[in-house]
Amino acid sequence: MRNLLILLGFVGCLFCNSARAAEMVNVEYIHKLIEQQWGITVPYNPALENPKVAANMKYLLTAVDRANKMLNDGVAITDYGNGEYATTYAADTIASIDAVKRLVKMPTKFFVTTTGRPRVKFDIAISAAGTFFIDWGDGTSQVIIRTDTTEEHYYHKYNGGNYVIGIGGKATGYDTDSGLPAISFLSEDYVGKISGCLGAVFPTIGDGSEPGQQPSFIYTFSGFNNFYGKIPENLFDGVKGTPTDLMFYQTFAHTQLGGCIPDNLFSGIDATLDEIISEHDPFFLTNVEQEYCSIVTAPRFFVTTTPDTSEFSFDISAKGTFYINWGDGNIDEITRTNIDRETYSHTYASAGEHTIGVGGKATGYDVNGSYSAVISFHDNLNIAGIDGSLGAVFPTLGYGRQPIFYRTFFGCANLKGAIPADLFKGVSGAPVKDMFGSTFYGCSGLTGPIPENLFAGISGAPAQSMFGYTFDGCSNLSGPIPENLFAGISGAPAFSMFMSTFYECSGLSGSIPEKLFAGISGAPASYMFGYTFYKCSGLSGSIPENLFAGISGAPASNMFNSTFSGCSGLTSIPENLFGDISGTAQYGMFASMFYGCTSLTGASAKINGKYLYEI
Repeated sequence: MRNLLILLGFVGCLFCNSARAAEMVNVEYIHKLIEQQWGITVPYNPALENPKVAANMKYLLTAVDRANKMLNDGVAITDYGNGEYATTYAADTIASIDAVKRLVKMPTKFFVTTTGRPRVKFDIAISAAGTFFIDWGDGTSQVIIRTDTTEEHYYHKYNGGNYVIGIGGKATGYDTDSGLPAISFLSEDYVGKISGCLGAVFPTIGDGSEPGQQPSFIYTFSGFNNFYGKIPENLFDGVKGTPTDLMFYQTFAHTQLGGCIPDNLFSGIDATLDEIISEHDPFFLTNVEQEYCSIVTAPRFFVTTTPDTSEFSFDISAKGTFYINWGDGNIDEITRTNIDRETYSHTYASAGEHTIGVGGKATGYDVNGSYSAVISFHDNLNIAGIDGSLGAVFPTLGYGRQPIFYRTFFGCANLKGAIPADLFKGVSGAPVKDMFGSTFYGCSGLTGPIPENLFAGISGAPAQSMFGYTFDGCSNLSGPIPENLFAGISGAPAFSMFMSTFYECSGLSGSIPEKLFAGISGAPASYMFGYTFYKCSGLSGSIPENLFAGISGAPASNMFNSTFSGCSGLTSIPENLFGDISGTAQYGMFASMFYGCTSLTGASAKINGKYLYEI
């Protein structure tokens, strides 16, 4: 309203000389000025006999109202034309540049909060065509009309203090070839947090399939040294379709984020979150490493205690911020800056059954093979059940840094029920030494089948003892072994890779899947299948002929030591079980391999042209 009073001051002299006012009127001027400043064409009022020549103040203000409606997605946000200042006196001073800038309003949809550091020269670079509006947050604003996609910098100086910079408008075209971001913020020290929707200002044009229709956000928020905010959930709303090369490459690289990647951040993009942030796909890499994504307060993994639990404890050996909801109203926030093993305990006011929730996000793991599980409940007899996802709290980090679940539930004899299907969801990539070594060792109370997708995220070459003793002693696991349990693992055998994996899992039933180890190929390794199915008495049928078909080369010591020992339900041994393994015999390579297999009939397997019993 104050701006309108100023405008009326501009026309005060005209009220004294109406004849001169009539000579000055040129309505077309305001239409052209709005087009020049905002890039939109406001239709003339068809009710006028000669709309391009003359009208009154009411008309001029109505033109501003219609411009505002066009700029705000068809929503009328002002009504100057029907206000008390819509006089019948003709004047064209409303069409002054300053007045148009002040009265025509474009909404701001994305916001940057500055850090308040002194002597700020804030730098925003835009490489997109379109009409844009920057509200610098200190009472000044800037309208930008761009017809090309070259990079141009827009600067603003502050004398210190905190400001909220608002950005509005809409892009109409993008650079396809140079790899420049649609927008980037080059004042790394002065960005504190962001909010709102950047995709509303830089959206996908059409379906994004044509050149120049998809925005790029390469390096847009990279290297913010004093950032303390989170990633807004709707940050990229409006960005959709097939991603382009480098579209989100290192978007948040080296910026310390105060939250995790929102689940729906890339919901419009035709690619999964894992694909977009995968280090193996350079087109979609964001480098939002989970180490920059450390605070998720909601529990993702749950432990149900036994009914008589009065105290509970467990170990963590990972960096990160974690939240432990002890199930009695007490919540501990734990911030760890090292990977040393530490025990966390809680005493309850009264003994009983409690549900403990674990949230947060790990940011670093032991990479030196010290056998420290990222989380361990070893020998805890107060665990009655588990649910949820450990992988959500301890996921695979950037550059393949893997969590280790060595002995995580070792000796939890009272742990009952099924293994959660999503227990390791979030763990992906190549296995590492002892990754799932003895994870469920001695958990005789676990029941039900092994989830088919339990290790679905794991893919890559075998690692030493990667599944050594994983289900050792889980005698009540039932059902067949899922054929795709290790489907992602391919490559040359590693030492002890499946050592005692199903040791004494007597409740497993059905035949051994023919493709269980289909990806394993190459020269044998010592103890690679040592005791793998030892005393799995519930397994039945013939041993699949191609179970070890990919393995070829010279024997290794103890490579099949006691592999099927005690499997009393197996009925026959294929003659070509060992395919192309040939060469000089090694110590213990078939020691007790079929010992106790009382139902086996028919010929034995051959190696070097001889049956095993002849060796």
